[in-house]
Amino acid sequence: MKTKDEVIKLRLLGKSYNEISKELNISKPTVSYHCINAGLNEPIDGRKILTDNEKIELNEYYKTHTIVETAKKFEISKTTVLANTKNKRIVLNEIEKRRRNYEGVKNRRQQLKEMGVEYLGGKCIKCGYNKCIAALEFHHRNPSEKEFNISRYQNLSWMKILTELDKCDLLCSNCHRELHYEEHWDVSPHADNV
Repeated sequence: MKTKDEVIKLRLLGKSYNEISKELNISKPTVSYHCINAGLNEPIDGRKILTDNEKIELNEYYKTHTIVETAKKFEISKTTVLANTKNKRIVLNEIEKRRRNYEGVKNRRQQLKEMGVEYLGGKCIKCGYNKCIAALEFHHRNPSEKEFNISRYQNLSWMKILTELDKCDLLCSNCHRELHYEEHWDVSPHADNV
């Protein structure tokens, strides 16, 4: 049996391009070529086929959104987004690159802070404060075990950060300062000075 006939037979059995490519040990473009020539290039797995109006709407939406956001909105794959949109690649100047990098780092730090606060209970263990996440801090119970300052290492994996969080207590800014004051001066901040 010729390759063409085998491809058509498998496609009619409902096999995807990838499955046919692997089964016959041929390239995916070869499978695509034979399927297109036989008129069997429509999606077989229930994937959505976009109308011309949907493609126009997709292109408009994609101008201001990411591939992932666009795929989610239209309930299609990222590959389908790319296949049906004009090239969106924008060459960024240095200032815009720095701004985007800054935003990415800031967002990653905020995300890690939120995850860390949630992991440690979401409130100060001394006074129960939980109104503003910026006022909550990670306090290492034993400074000699401290490997890194959690707020400065946003590029580490969550598992490494979890290991460090297990050495910490969650305190509000005030309780944290009072604790360090007590440790440093060996006094209670609430003691009456007569």
